[in-house]
Amino acid sequence: MCGIFAYIGQKPLQILEVIKILHILESQQEPDETTPLGGDGAGIAYLDKRNKFTLTKVGKTKGSPVDDLSPQLEETTLSSHLILGHVRQASLEFEETIPHTECAQPYKPLCTHNLNLVTAHNGFLQNYPELKNRLSDPHSFESQKVKLIDSEIIPHLYEELLNQTNEATKATHILFEQIKGTPKHGNTVVILYTNKDEANLNIIQKGKTRGLIAWTNPKGQVLICSREKPIEKTLNKFLIQNNLQKTIKVTHNDPVNLEAHFTLNLNPEAT
Repeated sequence: MCGIFAYIGQKPLQILEVIKILHILESQQEPDETTPLGGDGAGIAYLDKRNKFTLTKVGKTKGSPVDDLSPQLEETTLSSHLILGHVRQASLEFEETIPHTECAQPYKPLCTHNLNLVTAHNGFLQNYPELKNRLSDPHSFESQKVKLIDSEIIPHLYEELLNQTNEATKATHILFEQIKGTPKHGNTVVILYTNKDEANLNIIQKGKTRGLIAWTNPKGQVLICSREKPIEKTLNKFLIQNNLQKTIKVTHNDPVNLEAHFTLNLNPEAT
């Protein structure tokens, strides 16, 4: 089970700061946890100047995947209003996929509907074969070159639900109802989606996962992470300056079910 970071806000956040967070996050491990949050892969997606998601990710080589991720980014001075990061800790079912970039997250579907979205997942999607068979449109799964990863079903299913409902919150709720975990391994899903001048951050927490913390403010900034320590160590000044307050706290022992939906105007000068 993995670790997730996400941010949306009118004030851009430096990608280099997010890399620092992912580096701390990948080694996070509580005394009662058998594995750290990461170490088997890492990735980051951000909204670029064309308002499209740029995605960079790596599988595991010899050392830290986050260390291998950094040199692949185009510029260290990059910043963005929408960012999604992930550190992977593969379950035993997918252990042989660890070296492969195609099996790391986030995932960005490039299928029939050409929607601008990325997702990150922490947990185990127990019914992923059933959900795959339920898909009605043609889909191309990058992890299938190695072994289909449960996490990659999520963006493709969401893509279809979004096309059917034309409403991000409704599509997220249907996804919440459809995904299933186990008593020990639930699911956290984070979805970033943009449509014209609006961005959506949708969160699903279902059952027991590695944790979920969210900081928000009245201006619409939202920052989430699987653990508090990486944020407090790296972005404590950013939290204070932007009046970001903790509004959601789910620890790794909490079997919590919740949905959260946030929107951000990408063109505030037009309003």
